[in-house]
Amino acid sequence: MTEPKQPNKPRALTYTEMMNGGKQQIDEATHQTELELQRRKDQQERSIEHLEQSFKTETGQTSGGNGV
Repeated sequence: MTEPKQPNKPRALTYTEMMNGGKQQIDEATHQTELELQRRKDQQERSIEHLEQSFKTETGQTSGGNGV
């Protein structure tokens, strides 16, 4: 059984789409810019996590030493 075809009714806009003046799609240049920003953000977060881990390792080794 197939469902009867619904009339082609436009969907409601999301809040973001309303704030973008009803624009539902972003252009390719904007999409690429957003992907690049996300990649850079992820890379920075990994660097911060690495530095935090290094700091924890260093402080753990110096404080847990021979008691001097």
